[in-house]
Amino acid sequence: MQNTSPYYVLVFVCMGLMLLNGMKKDKQLIHYLFAVFCGSLCMVGVQKISAPSIGVYSYLIGLFTCATCNMSWLISRTLFREHKPISTVHIAVAGAIAGLIMFNQTWHYLVSIDVQVFPDSQFMWRLKQGMAEITVLLSSSILVLSFWEALRGYKDKTDTHKLQAKIFASCYFLAVFNASILPKFLFSESEFQRFEPLIITSSALLIVLAMQLVMFLQKRAHSSVPESVDTEVVNSEDASTAHKQTELSENKEVEPEIITGIEALINKQLYLQSNLKISDFAQVLAVPEYKISRAIRHHFKATNFNLFINQYRVQYAQTLLLKDEASHWSILSIALESGFSSLATFNRVFKSIVGVNPNEFRKQNNSLVEQQIVELTD
Repeated sequence: MQNTSPYYVLVFVCMGLMLLNGMKKDKQLIHYLFAVFCGSLCMVGVQKISAPSIGVYSYLIGLFTCATCNMSWLISRTLFREHKPISTVHIAVAGAIAGLIMFNQTWHYLVSIDVQVFPDSQFMWRLKQGMAEITVLLSSSILVLSFWEALRGYKDKTDTHKLQAKIFASCYFLAVFNASILPKFLFSESEFQRFEPLIITSSALLIVLAMQLVMFLQKRAHSSVPESVDTEVVNSEDASTAHKQTELSENKEVEPEIITGIEALINKQLYLQSNLKISDFAQVLAVPEYKISRAIRHHFKATNFNLFINQYRVQYAQTLLLKDEASHWSILSIALESGFSSLATFNRVFKSIVGVNPNEFRKQNNSLVEQQIVELTD
């Protein structure tokens, strides 16, 4: 008989992390995804714990375990892809896997209660086998993609990003190896049944804690960078940058190549990349950060990098708010599409530049269009 106590640990840890991320005041996309992932793992533990007492009804709980490997893939993309990490295609793939998992759980439930609803049981059985094979194939592929996302473009990453990638990829590999490969060498089938709760729990917690650690490191790195976009307070230049600027204070001329390079990055809409920093511009243009900062202040007449980038983001958001194709988009969707990492920051920055919040701006312009239509018809 299995010892289900490790599943209690899984439930309590995942529930705590789910509440921790779900209750954040300034939530970003990664917090929503991670909360859903932790909630799904909670239901995995609950299903395993309750199976001996409620029997076949545990399959109904299994319907809510449909956001595990597919959600970890979306989280991996969000952690390691800065520009538009998730599109409609990615959501569709994750949704398809969730649907397959729910189909399998529903099938097990109906078969267990011996419901005779299928006219051709042989056909339905083959369908079930096919769906199960597809689920395993897609789930395995998604696990590989989640691992690959962390290591994609590893050579071009900064030292900080390399550390985050190593943590995520190594923990992810160890978790998958521990859950699927190692037991086949160490345990017989009967022994595996006995140690299965410990194996599943340790593997799941290894992935969950690695994700949480990477999220923490990214937040700390973002908050420690001077002049990072979307921060609540505009930070001053660091000591080394200030020293360089002091040395060049008598020479306010900005190199034309720097101006051309910045304009080229703006034309490429690099400002739509979330969590954009002045170091990103400096890295692309292969120049020191202080030269970018000096060009922004003296040529583009912007107070700081933060304001410079947010002006373009707000302009882009205004065009989206006026587009008929985006009329059904939520304000959060507009914010994310425009490069902002949170709704609260978007509303604050938009109002400071435009004078009204995004929702009021949309309503005012819709009213103006309607008034013009009425005048034309009159």
